[in-house]
Amino acid sequence: MPRRVLAILLAAVAFAAAGCADQVSPAIRVGDASVSNDELLEEVRQWAGNPMAIDPTQLVGRTPGGYPGDLVRNIVRQRVDFMLHEQEFERLGLQLDEELRNEALVTLFGDPSRAEEAFDAFSDEFAASFTDDVARQIAVQEQLGEEGYSTWYVDAYDSTDIEVHSRYGRWDPATRSVAAPPVAAAAG
Repeated sequence: MPRRVLAILLAAVAFAAAGCADQVSPAIRVGDASVSNDELLEEVRQWAGNPMAIDPTQLVGRTPGGYPGDLVRNIVRQRVDFMLHEQEFERLGLQLDEELRNEALVTLFGDPSRAEEAFDAFSDEFAASFTDDVARQIAVQEQLGEEGYSTWYVDAYDSTDIEVHSRYGRWDPATRSVAAPPVAAAAG
């Protein structure tokens, strides 16, 4: 194949792939906040690349960039929950600090020193972002108290417009989870 034709073909494939990604964005929308398809796939890559978080045998035989649907739907569900907590965290005017981040690490691992090993396969940026997500959850729970938190949690899920792109499934408000798409679609 002549080089010029190959270059044009590669450019067409790159353009088509970019168009597909744009058609999936946003992958998640929670109220006015959204997560792009690229952001979601990066989060899935982070989890899938951490053998302490995901059993590597779940990924054996998958095409590059292909992930089990259950894994992706669980990550989408977790991201929705983090987004709701972040919105309430901001509404309450709370601030993240090192004490709250350490509390998140204690909640996750019992001993914050175990975080380094557990987060070793994550990028530093993702590990910090995940810690902040958990810290915001803790702060909202502490600020609202047990009863107030339970009421807020139910109300937040019931009153917030949540959408998941059909590529990843369908948001089910009754179960507060992502139902599998009617026809299995590969994530990635």
